Amino acid sequence: MKFGFALLRLSLTGPGKAPAEVNFARGLNVIAGPSDSGKSFIAQCLDYALGSGAAPKEIPEAEGYSSIVIDIEANGDGRVYSLERSLRGGEVLCKTDGQPDRVLAAKHHQGKEDTVSQFLLDLSGLGTKKIRTNEQGKTRPLSFRDIARLVIIDEETIIKEDSPVLSGQFTSKTIESGVFRLLLTGTDDSSLIAKEDPKVAKGRQAGKVELLDGLLKATRERLAELGVVSTLAEEQDRLTRIEASIQAALFERSAAQAIVVPLQTKRSAAWTALTAAESKFVVLSELRTRFDLLGQQYESDLRRLEAIAEAGARLDQLKEERCPMCGALAEYQHHEHRKAGPAPADVSQACRAEAAKTWKLLQDLQTTRAANAAEVERLQAVRDTRQTEFDAIASALKGLMERHVDVASKKVDELRAYAETCRKMIEHLERIQELEALLEDANKLKKKQKTEVAGAAVSAAQADPFSREVEALLRAWHFPDLDRVSFSENDQDVVISGRARKSHGKGVRAITRAAFNLALLRLCIEDERPFPNFVLIDSPLLVYEEPDASESSFPHDIKKHFWESVKSSFVDAQVIIIENSHQLPGDGTLDGVRVELFTGNEQGRMGFIPT
Repeated sequence: MKFGFALLRLSLTGPGKAPAEVNFARGLNVIAGPSDSGKSFIAQCLDYALGSGAAPKEIPEAEGYSSIVIDIEANGDGRVYSLERSLRGGEVLCKTDGQPDRVLAAKHHQGKEDTVSQFLLDLSGLGTKKIRTNEQGKTRPLSFRDIARLVIIDEETIIKEDSPVLSGQFTSKTIESGVFRLLLTGTDDSSLIAKEDPKVAKGRQAGKVELLDGLLKATRERLAELGVVSTLAEEQDRLTRIEASIQAALFERSAAQAIVVPLQTKRSAAWTALTAAESKFVVLSELRTRFDLLGQQYESDLRRLEAIAEAGARLDQLKEERCPMCGALAEYQHHEHRKAGPAPADVSQACRAEAAKTWKLLQDLQTTRAANAAEVERLQAVRDTRQTEFDAIASALKGLMERHVDVASKKVDELRAYAETCRKMIEHLERIQELEALLEDANKLKKKQKTEVAGAAVSAAQADPFSREVEALLRAWHFPDLDRVSFSENDQDVVISGRARKSHGKGVRAITRAAFNLALLRLCIEDERPFPNFVLIDSPLLVYEEPDASESSFPHDIKKHFWESVKSSFVDAQVIIIENSHQLPGDGTLDGVRVELFTGNEQGRMGFIPT
């Protein structure tokens, strides 16, 4: 057996308190005793140590005890683990030889590895399984608590009329049916692709309607700003007519432009002549300015030369005198120059010669200036004439343009503006139609579509092998008037000989509930399917202890066959039966079975907790 685990020992400990222990073996284990001997307390402690959120009920005998320790042996590799949990809550301490201690969260957390739930699921071969949580196919990882209620059946649960599969909580019905289907078929719901949550879809639809309303309102406001609007078809027809008018206006404008072409050509020629005259006039005017400057330079040179020549002549007429500083004659004076300078008369003569040349140049310049001035005057007259001609042609062209071309162009521009406005109207009208269609579609209440996800409930066909296991067990127990056992899809429970299990009294419901859970264990063992492979059942033979009025005649030989069958059918697995000691067979049927017997008195072990 490669899946599951077996319970080896349960111990209740506390400071200064003698441990309350009970040991288990593979196969059938029986815990028997009178009422208030702590039998059901054992089931509560086991469930709590395996991650239940409910602590064991407070009983006076347990005062001073603080922790629960259970030892379990993995079926896969035989490793023994010790799980310890405080009665006051908190996490679970996991110990095993050769490995460091681990703290496992008592509460299952999706996606978290270090939880007691994930630890037990891994031992059971169910660690990666997912189950469906709603009709839309949403899934979540399996929790060991989903399995625990099918392997630990306490004295209150065993007599309930509800299906052993279901807890009676409507919100968890899909999950619980999914878990049962997983155990029967070995197939989980991890392949399901969830449909969208109806609440999310409704919220998104409301948001879509709100968005479309806003867009529609804004588009209508922009359309109203364009003026009076007709229907879309009328606006499209109007645009067609406007475009035809634009073509006609363009033809008229082309004809008007043809009329002014000759005058435009004439204006272009006049402009060319005007610019040529203007250019020459500007060049010669600039040249005249430069001639004036050159003439002024010549006249300045002449005045300077005449002044030098006059000074030379005057100096040459003066006598030689002594030095006014030292009184020496000229021949005794010391001069720094190596050569003597020219005589003043020579300088005067040279200046007069240079002045004669400059005067000649000035005369030539005067002649050129006179000729240039005459040409400038002529070009000015020509330029004025050309300007007058150009202005006259331009004026005539402007008048012609205003009378023909401008009128035609204005008509074209106006028609194009109308067309643009019409196009915007059509664009807005088309947008409004599109938004109205989308809004109508969004406002339609979507018909609830039948989910394409397979039903969550276990079908009769899926449960047929299981039904046959239940039938085989009940037949081995010699269940009275047994015919066929089938599975009700509506009740998710077995129907025994055509009668729903829940319709029986609580005693028969208890023993058939035991058959239900033991059949599930046997099916998983035979098919080697992932499962914890242990079952604890509290008070399966209640029909003999507290029978309903209709159960007083329930055959007593069933009790004997029950013990024989359970003893022989689950040798490799582990079944723990908690029962009143009155229901134990006294004929040696339980020989070889581990039986923990509480007496409730000083004769033997009084109860689970030492006193």
